[in-house]
Amino acid sequence: MKYKKIILAILLAINMAFAAIGCTSTANTENSNTVENSVVDTEKTEDTQETSLETEVESKSEADAKATIVLSDEGINIDGDGATANDSTLTINSGGTYTISGSLSAGQIIVNASSTDTVNLILNGVDITAQENAAIYASQAEELIITLSENTENTLEDATNFTYANKSDEKPDAAIFAKNDLTINGTGSLTVTANFNNGIGTKDNLVIESGTLNVTANNHGIRGKDSITVLDGVINVTAGSDGMQSNNDKKTDKGWIDLSGGTFNITANSDGIQAETNLTISGGEYNIITGGRSSSSGVQTTNESDSYKGLKANSNIEISNGIFVIDSADDSIHSNGNISILGGSFTLSSGDDAIHADGDLTITDGTIDVLTSYEGFESSTMTIAGGTMTIEATDDGINLSDPNNTSTSFFDGERPNDNLWLLISGGTITIVAGSDAIDSNGNASMTGGTVDLTAATLGEGETIDVNGTWEQTGGDLTETGGNSMNGPGGMGGPDNMGERPDSMGERPDNMGDPPDNMPSNGDEMGNPFQKP
Repeated sequence: MKYKKIILAILLAINMAFAAIGCTSTANTENSNTVENSVVDTEKTEDTQETSLETEVESKSEADAKATIVLSDEGINIDGDGATANDSTLTINSGGTYTISGSLSAGQIIVNASSTDTVNLILNGVDITAQENAAIYASQAEELIITLSENTENTLEDATNFTYANKSDEKPDAAIFAKNDLTINGTGSLTVTANFNNGIGTKDNLVIESGTLNVTANNHGIRGKDSITVLDGVINVTAGSDGMQSNNDKKTDKGWIDLSGGTFNITANSDGIQAETNLTISGGEYNIITGGRSSSSGVQTTNESDSYKGLKANSNIEISNGIFVIDSADDSIHSNGNISILGGSFTLSSGDDAIHADGDLTITDGTIDVLTSYEGFESSTMTIAGGTMTIEATDDGINLSDPNNTSTSFFDGERPNDNLWLLISGGTITIVAGSDAIDSNGNASMTGGTVDLTAATLGEGETIDVNGTWEQTGGDLTETGGNSMNGPGGMGGPDNMGERPDSMGERPDNMGDPPDNMPSNGDEMGNPFQKP
């Protein structure tokens, strides 16, 4: 499987480059050179690599099978070499391709080959229920490949409680568990029922190339500790915790997820898709429900470890294409770092934020329809340069705030935070908000695009509420309801805070007089309205 190794190496290099650009980690010079070369190689070899990989797997399945194995409660029949049977346990002892069919009502497949061996299990109508452990357990190999034969249905179910034969540090914790790299391909189907813990798991890299996977898990549905790569297939997951997860938090170049195609139907009690580092999506269809849907946002507790997000990454998220329908009790799309949306179609229902980034949120294209949310978009810095966005929010439509929750309120005696800013340079944005349509604890500006704002809190909130400066030099802005702070000439400030500086123009007639307890002059508060 040398070609798949090349693909995986390229994906790893690309994710390392992504991490170096906006992540918490920084790549050294040597790594940077490697990434550059890998990107060039991807452009030249991507098509041939995929074709060669499929051809190699097919040729092995037809001509290179080391053994043909039939499972049965009456005995396991092995025609060939490289495998042994002990009662209802089949053990694969060496590398090669093995065709397996039949059923075991209380059995298991163990892969215990050399650490340099590649083992290819071709499931040709397999039904295994394990009574003491995982249904398939790869204790040692360089790589395990599970191929689902065309037009076959395969079923695997693990035990409710696992019994371990040794004191290994890496005990299996999934119905399909591999200590090594795991690849799933083929055109058949695989149904996995995980009674003990996780559905499909590996402590290394997981690659799903094709096939139909139906996974029901007591804990996580699909887990690749080092990484998860999905090229195609149909993936249906019902999980007691995360739907899909990569969780290596020890190395900055691990814990990533790369999804380029496929259909995903995920219902998870916790996060839908969760990456410890970066999440990259360039295609596919995603139907995700988390935490009982947005209407069940009350499921959230005071436990900080509880999470009910649709798409989540602890570093960065980049989405360039795909169709997304997400109904989440918490944020629909969440990153502890940055989020870049370069395209795609999004229908989002959220019990909290529809899209949340602790760092920067950049939107350059795509169609985003927020059906329900507490706040629509929230980040520290935000650039909207293109796309079509419709936001329904019970609080703020767009909010720029400090992820550390540092107050920037004038009432707390603090100045605006200049590290917080919004730039609208393009796109079409329609916001209906229960509070501020746009709320920035720093600054905000508009140079292009079409923006239509409605704030429902007439007389209480503001359509645009900016602690620092608001500047409009282009684009088309329409405001309805609330107290507009957009002054003549597209320049304004928080007019209801006191007297306006001379440069701000006359006060609109609908603004009313300042409250009695407000300072009569902005200078008494350190002149917060003056442009930096």
